[in-house]
Amino acid sequence: MTPSRLEVAYRRLLRCYPPRWRRDHGDEVVATLLDLADAAGRTRPSPADIADLVAHGLAARLGASLGLVPVVVRQRIAILALASLAALSSDLFVVAEVLPDPWPAYAGDLAGGGLTFGPFLTVGAAIYPLPVAAFVAALLGARRAARSLLGLTCLAVCAAVLVAALTDIERPPLYLLLVLFLLAGMALAGTPTKLHRRGLLTAAALFVLFLAVAEGYSCLLVRPDGYAYYANPSTAYRGPEGPVDTIQAILPATVILGITVATVISVRRPGWTVAAFVVGTAWPLMPIIKATRYYTWGWEADYAGGGFLLILGPTALAAVLDLSRAASPHTLKTPHQPAEDQDTATTK
Repeated sequence: MTPSRLEVAYRRLLRCYPPRWRRDHGDEVVATLLDLADAAGRTRPSPADIADLVAHGLAARLGASLGLVPVVVRQRIAILALASLAALSSDLFVVAEVLPDPWPAYAGDLAGGGLTFGPFLTVGAAIYPLPVAAFVAALLGARRAARSLLGLTCLAVCAAVLVAALTDIERPPLYLLLVLFLLAGMALAGTPTKLHRRGLLTAAALFVLFLAVAEGYSCLLVRPDGYAYYANPSTAYRGPEGPVDTIQAILPATVILGITVATVISVRRPGWTVAAFVVGTAWPLMPIIKATRYYTWGWEADYAGGGFLLILGPTALAAVLDLSRAASPHTLKTPHQPAEDQDTATTK
C-alpha cells in the first residue's frame, strides 16, 4: 500500500530521531499522529507537531530527552515562559509598534529610515498577537491550540528576520527576537501537560508589574518636555531611556530577586528555582547581547555581562539542587500543599 503524503511528511520529521528509536517506536508514533490528523481533518503536519517532533528528536540525538526532565519542572518552566512572553509581547505591541496618525514632524525619523509595516513600525506587530493568543488558549485549557500558536510564534520570528533581510521593512532588534524565540520554545516544551490557571495568572501579573515599573521608570528618566521623544515608537526599541532600554537596565536586580523568591518557594514546592533560572537566563540575553554589540567598552557591558556572570554560579547550583529534589521519587505532595498540583505530584 502506497503511503499517503501526510505519512511521508511525518516520517521525514521523524528523521530527527536516532535510527534505533525510529525502528522501535517510529511506526507507532506515525500511526498515532495520522489518527489525530484524521480526527482533526488535517492533510499536513501542524506547526505544533513539527516543532514537537523536531525538538524531541534533536534532544533524543543529543541524549537529553525532554522526558528526563520531571513533568512538574517542565510545567513550571512553561508557566513562567508563556506568562513572560505574553506580557512582553503585549507591552511591545502597545508602546513600540502603534504609529501616531499622522506621524508628527517633531518626533524624528523612523528607525533606520525603512518602510513601515502597514500602520505599525515593524513586522513585530505580526508576531506579538500570537503568544498572547497562546496564553489565552492555555488559560481556557486548549492545549493543542496553545501549542500551535507557540509553534507559529517561532516560525514568525524566523520569517521576520528573513523578511527584513530581503526587504526594507523594519524588524525589532535581533536580540529581542532571539529572546521571544527562546521563551516560545520553553513554553512549547511544557504545554503537552496541563498548565494551571492560577499559576499562569499569578506569573502574568508579576511580569506585568515588572513591565509597568519599567515603563514608569522610563517616563521618569525622560525630561518633562520630552513627551514627543518618549511617544516615538522607534524610541521604545532603540532610544536611550526608552522602554526596552529601561527593561534591560532593571533586569539584573529583577532576576536576582526572582530567583531568590523562587528558591524560598521551592523548599516546599520543588521546581520553581529551576524554572526561574531557565527563564531568568533567557531575558538577560537582551542587555548582554546589546552591550556586547554596541557598548563593548562602556559601563553597560560591565553591568550586564559582569553582573550576570557573578550570579550565574550560585544560581546554577541552586537550580541543580532544586532539579534533583524535583526528580526524586520521594518528592510527593503532602496534605498542606494545594490541590492544584495534585496531578503533578509524581515527577516521572
